[in-house]
Amino acid sequence: MVSTSLFDDGPEIEFPTEIMCSRFCPITRDLFLAGAISGHLHWIKINDDENEQSMSNERSMKVHKKSVRAIGLTPDGQSIITVSKDKSIKLRSTETGKMITKYKRAHDSPINCLCIVDNCVLATGDDDGYVKLWDYRQKKSLAEFHDCDDYISDLTCANDRRTLLTTSGEGTLTVYNVRKKKLQIQSELMDSDLTACQIVKDGTKVVCSTMEGVLYFFNWKEFGNMSDRFPGHPGGIECLTSLDQSLIVTGCEDGKIRCLSLYPHRIMSIVGRTGSMPIQTLSTSCDTDYLIGTSTSQETLQLIDTQQLKIILNKKKKKSGKQQDNSFFADLEINEQTEFDDEQQRSSDESDSDSDDDDDDDIRKPPKKKKKKVHF
Repeated sequence: MVSTSLFDDGPEIEFPTEIMCSRFCPITRDLFLAGAISGHLHWIKINDDENEQSMSNERSMKVHKKSVRAIGLTPDGQSIITVSKDKSIKLRSTETGKMITKYKRAHDSPINCLCIVDNCVLATGDDDGYVKLWDYRQKKSLAEFHDCDDYISDLTCANDRRTLLTTSGEGTLTVYNVRKKKLQIQSELMDSDLTACQIVKDGTKVVCSTMEGVLYFFNWKEFGNMSDRFPGHPGGIECLTSLDQSLIVTGCEDGKIRCLSLYPHRIMSIVGRTGSMPIQTLSTSCDTDYLIGTSTSQETLQLIDTQQLKIILNKKKKKSGKQQDNSFFADLEINEQTEFDDEQQRSSDESDSDSDDDDDDDIRKPPKKKKKKVHF
């Protein structure tokens, strides 16, 4: 097996089959879950001793007939939710793995993503553009929406627990009111698949990634059209997550994990790599001190310790981008400085902004799609 480690000095753990997704427990950084293409779910414990970090597989069980595509945990950390290509949703005890609730045919198409709204409510999105809301205490879905003509790529809920953001393969950001169970607004059609979204800058901005390598930014409550864009990536962005309100991490189709600062937008460093295979998902611990990425055809996961990473990158931001000589990034910066300079030059040449703030704007235009995301 070819090594697909993400960082040279982080602990690794191997699995018998390819890992499709992972998720940290929301109340402790010592536990994360990994879902496999075989339908197995793995409970992974992180041992953080003073002298050495390690990971161990505490439990594995077959939870779906087909691949596990997404994992979620309730805010209290007591229950695990998994969705699958087999179209089912299953709820299990985090401690024992025992089944609590299941929806055998939750969707008519394979389920691609999920979002935990609160301890009892869940949102799911499938390959045909359907979004559903569920209450674990009820046998049927609370609501069903079909406002997208292509797959739902990501779901994110705001801290108010009432605003649900969805991105789709058709290139739209769609916003739902969870409590009223209705569509709030849909953005105009972008030129590429939107692959993921994150709420940043203390809830005032939303950033969406695309298969063209462009990041789109929206002002909160102004979702009709983007307010800014950053085309600094050399290729498609498969996924993204945030380390804090001004630092995000992108998983890219070139197999690299990049860390970016926001406002001003800048690629700060490459913090991980998996060779040439695309990064499929990213997950951070509850304190954002750990980062794990999964890659297509990857059977090995490696833990990235982001504590020192955040300190160094925030220092870089404060010093206006001046290069700081630090052993933690010495090897990466020597090898990748040329790439950073090229990406920054492209960013400064191409970056632009859009001032259209119309909340009710739902303009449709012909898409200019270059590539489609592959689902397993």
